Amino acid sequence: MLIKLITPLVFIALLLSPATASAEDNIELQRLFESDQNARRNADIDWDELSVLDKENRTKVSAMLAQGEIKTGLDYFHAAVIFQHGDSVDDIRLAHSFATIAAHLGFDRATWMQAASWDRLLMYFDQPQWYGTQFKIDDDGQWHLYDIQEGAVTDEQRAEWRVPSLAESKARAEQQNQN
Repeated sequence: MLIKLITPLVFIALLLSPATASAEDNIELQRLFESDQNARRNADIDWDELSVLDKENRTKVSAMLAQGEIKTGLDYFHAAVIFQHGDSVDDIRLAHSFATIAAHLGFDRATWMQAASWDRLLMYFDQPQWYGTQFKIDDDGQWHLYDIQEGAVTDEQRAEWRVPSLAESKARAEQQNQN
């Protein structure tokens, strides 16, 4: 339901993007983004509490979008990150759409979010990821790179999308296991 309401707004925003090139970044959205990121830096995350916060943040971002308050590449990137932490396919699709708009508006870091949201979508459909941005934690608390579709993209393509090589991503999982 939410995606049916927001999808037309996303397309309108994309069409109007040249007219909003001089818009100022949304400070409130910046605060939501920082809150989202800070909550994930806590070593003792209460996932139930975080889920409530994530839902509240997505509701606020949806309202900002409906009010035309998301205008810049940075704004769309922040919205993408917040929706990337959603709990449905529709949330992740919106994250991917927002990341695509952010990249279109010239926010270069958004290309990584495009790759990450694509990988997350593939995970939701029980498919191997392409870029290697998604990790899973097993029952023993060990980090692993989620399954990879070998050959879907090369390390050179990953670099173009600002994604680490597969070797670097695997090393990141190992590093997490040593902490």
